[in-house]
Amino acid sequence: MSSRIDLTKYESMYNTFDGGHNKTHMKEVRNFAIKLGKKYCPDKSELLWVAATLHDVGLSVERENHELHSYELIKNDEIVKSVYSEREFDEILEAIKEHRASTGNPQGIAAKIVSDSDKVSDGTNRAFQRAYEWGKKHFPEINREGQLMRAAQHLYMEPHAQARGTTW
Repeated sequence: MSSRIDLTKYESMYNTFDGGHNKTHMKEVRNFAIKLGKKYCPDKSELLWVAATLHDVGLSVERENHELHSYELIKNDEIVKSVYSEREFDEILEAIKEHRASTGNPQGIAAKIVSDSDKVSDGTNRAFQRAYEWGKKHFPEINREGQLMRAAQHLYMEPHAQARGTTW
């Protein structure tokens, strides 16, 4: 799959991010988003490709609010904006801004797909592992059992995730 736009400059940014958000992660999110898109919205394949590719570029600014930084970076990218219609561009921006499990509340189908793809990546427990590793780094005082519970709560028990489910 490719897109109408060359995203190489953004893809290369993932080489500088942590192991949980590297280029492998971006490709896994993108591939899973395309897989879901083929089933639920085949007409949005390119938008999913672009949004999944760009969803974490805000990590180049900071980790904590990276979804908002990703949104701002792309919102101000005149090249990306010029390639897509206003509706398509807005859909890409929504998917980027709402992808994060702990802060997002995706409404549109593309946003839901990118968000859920980011959580499950390649269909393994990598999202759980990322949440666990993040907790160890930021809350070293919490023991192993506590870290496991924190990671599980982050991925599976947040109110918006429960309300959203995976129904598109």
